[in-house]
Amino acid sequence: MKLLTLLAVAGACSVASAANLFTNPDFETGATGWTVFLEPTDAVIAATGSAKAGVGRNASAGMEVKVTTAPTDVANNWHIQLQTPQDWLAEKGKTYKLSFWAKADASKSIHLGIGGGPASGYAYIQGSDFGLSTAWKQYEVEYTSTATGVDSVRFNIYVGGAAGTYTFDDFVLDTVSSGAGTGLVQPTKGAWFTGIHRNLFVEIGKSSTDVDTKINAAFEQLFFGDASTERIYREVGTDEAFIDAVDSKDIRSEGQSYGMTIAVMMNRQDVFDKLWKFAKNKMQQKSGDLKGYFAWQLANTSPYSVKDANPAPDGDEYFATSLFLAWKRWGNKSSGTADIFNYQKQADSLLTYMTKPKTSSMLPLIVADRKQIVFSPAQVSGPYTDPSYHIPGFYRLWAAFAASNNEFYSAMADTSWAFFKRASHATTGLMPEYASFEGAPQTTSFNAKSHLFASDACRVGMNIGFSYAWFMDDAWALTQTKKMLGFFASQSGGYKAEYTLDGTPKSDYNSQSLQGANAAAVLATDRDSDKSFVDALWKLPMTSGEWRYYNGLVQMLSLLHVSGKFKAYGSPGMTGSGIKTQSPKPVGFFLQATGKNLNLSGLTGTVRLLDASGREAKSVQSHSGAATISVPHAGIWLIDAGMNGARTIAIP
Repeated sequence: MKLLTLLAVAGACSVASAANLFTNPDFETGATGWTVFLEPTDAVIAATGSAKAGVGRNASAGMEVKVTTAPTDVANNWHIQLQTPQDWLAEKGKTYKLSFWAKADASKSIHLGIGGGPASGYAYIQGSDFGLSTAWKQYEVEYTSTATGVDSVRFNIYVGGAAGTYTFDDFVLDTVSSGAGTGLVQPTKGAWFTGIHRNLFVEIGKSSTDVDTKINAAFEQLFFGDASTERIYREVGTDEAFIDAVDSKDIRSEGQSYGMTIAVMMNRQDVFDKLWKFAKNKMQQKSGDLKGYFAWQLANTSPYSVKDANPAPDGDEYFATSLFLAWKRWGNKSSGTADIFNYQKQADSLLTYMTKPKTSSMLPLIVADRKQIVFSPAQVSGPYTDPSYHIPGFYRLWAAFAASNNEFYSAMADTSWAFFKRASHATTGLMPEYASFEGAPQTTSFNAKSHLFASDACRVGMNIGFSYAWFMDDAWALTQTKKMLGFFASQSGGYKAEYTLDGTPKSDYNSQSLQGANAAAVLATDRDSDKSFVDALWKLPMTSGEWRYYNGLVQMLSLLHVSGKFKAYGSPGMTGSGIKTQSPKPVGFFLQATGKNLNLSGLTGTVRLLDASGREAKSVQSHSGAATISVPHAGIWLIDAGMNGARTIAIP
C-alpha cells in the first residue's frame, strides 16, 4: 500500500460541529487524518493529494486530488482513493449519514465504497456512484453499521475512473435517528378499488415532506441533472425527446416507455408528449410484418437510425400502459383517431398490433393460445418468454380500459400468476432471465446469463409487488415475496446482483436496480423484517455515472412504487381533485332510457357505468352490439363505451 503524505495548509483553527464524527472535515487545519491511497500493484497510476487554502467552497480550504494517470481498466477505479479519517467509533445497528461537497475540472464519476476495517480485511459492503460536474454539489449516503469499534467501518472515495482534478470539502458524518414507523400491514382491498396507494417510506418512519423531497430530487437528477454524469433525458428540437442509454450509446424502447411512465406519475405532460412523439415518429415500424411494433434499439445521434428493428415486448407493454394512464390522468389532447396525442386511441392501437395474427416470419407480441408475452416475436419456431415481461397489474388495467379483448387481458393476468408459480425456484424464489412458457429456465446461445437470475429478472419482484398491491388477486404473491426477500436477507455480507436459481452468487457486486425492485416487492409482504429493504432504498443515493440508464430507471420506478406515487389513474378508487376521468367522446352508439334501464346498441367491447365522481358502478360486455345496464339510483351518470365514445345522462 502506498499512502501519499498530504500537504497541510495554514489557516485559522476551525472547530467541527459536535455532531460530526470526523476530525478536520473542512480541511481548514490541513490534512490531518485524511489520506490518498494508491494500489501498489498498479505501477501505471499516478496521483497526488493535498489540502489547500482557497480551493474549497466559499474560498475556504478544501481537499484537492489530482489524478495524473488513471488505471488502464475503468473497473479498477478503486486503485486511487481518498480515504476519510478512521479514528471514529462505529456502533453495530446504528445508521450513519455521510455527506460531502465535491466538484471536478470536468464532468466525472466517482464511487463511494463502504466496507469493514482491518479486522475484516476491508470487506466491501455497499457502494454508490456519484456524478461530479464543474459546480459544487452536495452528495450523501446512509449506512447501517454491521460492526462495533474504531476503524470497523471505512468510507473510501474512488477517483481512479479518469485523469483530472477532484476537489472535496465539508464532510459530515453523523448518526441518523430513525422514526418509529409501523409494522407492515396489508390492507383488506387493493389500491385499484380504494385509491389508497401505500407509502412504505412513511410506514418505516419517514415524513411525507421528506419523501416528496426525495422523489422530486431523484426525478430532477435523472431527467434534468448534469448532462454527462446524471441526465438521461435528451430533447430533440422543441417537441421531441429520448431516453439515452448512455452505457451503450443507444436508444431503447424499454427506456423510452419507462420514461413516459415516470412522466405520467410525476405529472409532467410536457416530458411525456416529447418522449411519445419521438417514439411514434422514429421508433414505431410503419410497414411489413413489424408494423405497429417499436424498434427496440436506435442510434442515439441524429438521424437516430434503427440498429435493431425487432421489438422488445416489455417496451410495448409500458408504451400502451403509459398511454392509458395519460388518458386517465390528463384526458386526451384531441379526439382524432390518427392524432398521436389521442392517448386512448393510441393505446388501443398498440394493443391491436400486439395481438395481431402470426405471419411466416413474425409472432404477435402476445401469443394468443398461451396468453403470454414473448421474449421476441422473431422466434417463430420455439418461442419462449421473459419472466420480467409478465406484469399482471398492467393486464388487469388493459382489461378495464381497452376497447376490446377485455376478457382475454384479464385471463393474461391469471396466466401470469400461474406462470410465476412454475418459474419460481422452490427454495430461493428466484426466477431466470428467460423461461419457457411452462416456466423452465431457457438457455440461449446469445446470452450466457439466460438461465440465471440477473439484470432482467430483478424486475420480477417489483412487478409482483405492485400488481398485488393494486388488485390483491393472488395471495401466493405474499408467499413468493417472503421467500425471495428471505433469501436475499440471508446472504452473508449483503446480497449480489446475479445468482444461479438455487442461490450461488455469480457476481461480486449489487445493483441499484435490484435494490430498488426488492423494496417495491415489499408491497406484497406482511413480514415486519422486510422493512429493511425499504430502508435500504431510502439510504441509496440516486444512480449517476456510467450505469445510470437501467439502474436509474428501475430505481426511479421503484421509488414511485414504494412512495405510493405510482398510481392507478382512472381506476374505480381514483377520484378527487386533479384526477380526470374520461371526457365525453363523440357518440358512436345509441341509447334509450326506460326508467332506470339503459338499452344500448351499436357497440363493441366493454361498457362501463360511472357515477358523477368517475367511480365505476357497473361493467358489462356487449353481445351482438347491444347491452343493457340498470342504473342503481337517480343522478348524473356517464356511459363509457370505450372506442365507441361516451355519453352523460341524467336519471330523475
